[in-house]
Amino acid sequence: MTTVKRNTVIVLILLVVSALVYAGTQDRQDDPIVERIVAKCSSIESMRCDFSQVKTVPLMDAPQESGGRMLYRRPSALKWAYTEPFVNSFTIDGDVISINNGDGETQVSGEAARMFKGMAGIMLGCMTGESLRDKRLFQTSVNEQDGEWVAVLVPQRREIKRVFTQIVMVFDPTTSLLKSLTMTEQSGGSTRIVVSNVSINGHYDAEW
Repeated sequence: MTTVKRNTVIVLILLVVSALVYAGTQDRQDDPIVERIVAKCSSIESMRCDFSQVKTVPLMDAPQESGGRMLYRRPSALKWAYTEPFVNSFTIDGDVISINNGDGETQVSGEAARMFKGMAGIMLGCMTGESLRDKRLFQTSVNEQDGEWVAVLVPQRREIKRVFTQIVMVFDPTTSLLKSLTMTEQSGGSTRIVVSNVSINGHYDAEW
């Protein structure tokens, strides 16, 4: 996987994982919607879910479609794996960061590793709840619309603002879990991810 593709995957993982545990952090600690999502986050020891992704790019006639699976294990293990139309994955396990493009696993080092670890710290902070109300990441508004919880996140961090103008996340009020998110890019394109088959606190070791 090229450096550009790796960086794109890292930003995508950051946002998706943040969405799954509500990284749209804010000061509205008394908001009942926020509190219900935070309570669900705090109960997560492990997670597995499938995802489908549709990316639109300006000047391209057809959207790019892909899909795969995400795994998480507290306190610091995360795997984001594409299974179609290509196969590759990115894994964080403590301080070890590796990429597998189908030809074998390679550990990331040097400047790329420092960048990845910075992103990983944010993601894992979201998973453990440490970053849930850190408004340095996003300016957030949350509303109930048509029986769903809709969160609109405006990036505050420079490295995220360079790529995205906003992220819209939709949650299921019954489960307090993410249903979908749409990321609008500075370039005019967008990425929509739909989450399905979410399983929490199971035994997924064989899938790592």
